[in-house]
This record gives sequence, C-alpha cells and structure tokens, in this order.
Amino acid sequence: MPAPLSLETRIRVVSALCEGNSIRATARMVEVDKETVMALALRVGEGCARLHNRMMREIAAHVIQVDEQWSFVQKKQSRVQPDEPEERGDAYLYVALDANTKLAISFHVGKRDDVNTHRFIEDLRSRLSVVPHITSDGWQSYPNAIGWNFKGSVDYGQCVKNFSRGGSQRPDYRYEPPRDPFITKKPIFGAPRDELLSTSYVERFNLNTRHTVGRTRRLCLAFSKTLRGHCAAVALGICAYNLVKIHGALGTTPAVAARVADHPWTLAELVTAALTEGEIAPPEPQPLKLQVRPGAEERPARELPGGRGFLRLV
Repeated sequence: MPAPLSLETRIRVVSALCEGNSIRATARMVEVDKETVMALALRVGEGCARLHNRMMREIAAHVIQVDEQWSFVQKKQSRVQPDEPEERGDAYLYVALDANTKLAISFHVGKRDDVNTHRFIEDLRSRLSVVPHITSDGWQSYPNAIGWNFKGSVDYGQCVKNFSRGGSQRPDYRYEPPRDPFITKKPIFGAPRDELLSTSYVERFNLNTRHTVGRTRRLCLAFSKTLRGHCAAVALGICAYNLVKIHGALGTTPAVAARVADHPWTLAELVTAALTEGEIAPPEPQPLKLQVRPGAEERPARELPGGRGFLRLV
C-alpha cells in the first residue's frame, strides 16, 4: 500500500489545480500518479463544498448579481443519447456574487432548467440576512424562482443582452457579442435601481473561473468525465477564490471583505480545513432585514404581515 501524501505534496497538487491545470498536467508536475491526483482532488473539492456550506451564512449582501456559466460533463448535450446517464451533457454553474465584496455567496451545478434554477435561488435566499438588490440575465426561470423564494423582500431586475445577430447561438459558440448597443434593463420586482442593474462583475467572475478551474476551459481535453468530479472541481475553485486569492480591486480576499474570514487563508489552511470538514445541514432561511444600502437615501418603510415583504416609499 503506498504511503499517504505529505501535506506539502497535497498543497502542491491543489495549487496546480487552482491555477487551471488538468489532472494529467498536475500529475506530471508534482510527480504523483494520475489516480492519486484525482482521488485527492475529489476529497478536497467535496470538503470545500461542505466548508462553503458552513461558512456562507447570514451574509449581508446588498447588491447581488447572478448568472449561469455553461460547461459539460463527458460530452456536449447534442451528442448525448437517450439511453445515457442524465448527468452527461450540459452542466451549468449558477453563481451569486456580491457586487460590493465580490464574494461568491452561493453556487449550484446542474442543467439550465426550472428545477435547478429554483434550487439555486432557494440556497441563495437561505444564506442572506438583508433584503437584496438582485440582477440576472434574461433566463426565463429566474422571475418565478425569485418571486417564490423571496416573496416581497427583494428588488429584482433583469439586464438582458441581445445575442441574436450573426452565427450560431449555442453556448459553446458565444465567444464575443456584437459591438453595437445591445443591453436592455427591465425591473421585475420591488424598486430596482437602474444604475445597479448589471451583471458585469459576475461575468468577470465567470472569466476568472474559466482560467482557474480547468474543467470549465473550452476546446481542450480537461473537461469533466463525471458530474461528481465536476462539482468537486468547481467547489475547490470557488473556495480558493473566496478564501485564498487576493482580489486586485479589494486588496484582500472576498471572504475578508465580507467579514466571513478574519484573514486571507493560505492553501495549507484550505486543504487542512477541507479534509477535516464534516457534513452539516444547509441553512434555514431567516427573516430578511431591510437595511439602507451604501450610497442610498433612507426612506420610510413598514414591514407587511405574514412575511410578505415591506411597504416602502420609493
């Protein structure tokens, strides 16, 4: 039986994976067997998912941007046969980003449909402590999911980008939009502010993920072969982004900016915590507080009975 990897070797493996390297490239660089790298990546990634579940609770995020990033498991959706496992094909990464602290509050991996959208928004709702301002793209499932989970305690609008001109419209061909003006902003619930209706920060996060999570990179052989491995890789990438990597605009990590952590973590701390983190239940949604957002004017408001939201002067 081979000896277990030392902490230093584990850190080297995880560091290579967090920089977007594939399993095989990491195995060559660290001089560790490919199967060992895969086993460690799975353990650390699933531990990171549990760590994220424990730490991301009661987040006071006033301005949130949500988006979905396309990827796939085993093969693209158009190649999947009816008798193949359901996990193959599209694997969208839903993510909710705090526009002020750049914290990735909630994420979910699944098909782009009503069920997975609802699960994602349900998880986001359970992790918040204040009434948020939410912006999404034009995906049709968001209004129902946000309306059902937030009731009246949300300001929600859509920032819709028109990609209808030129070329194929499948997600894997959508590399660059036309340069003409193509943005439409539309309020859905509450009183969203036009200047806050944007998905720029979360789209920049998606770009960062493409470079740091090798499974999401396009036109290469680093795609995931199983949904479990894909979810573990995504969880590792998001935990490293939140806790370890210094954000250039913040000068610290998003977790420190959001007061989720008291200092930027090292990779050693992340690996150790992930490998020892136990399973706990997801958070239960708590009543949301109506707080004045930074830069906004305080106006009269009254809470409605039955958790139906707030009556506000806008």
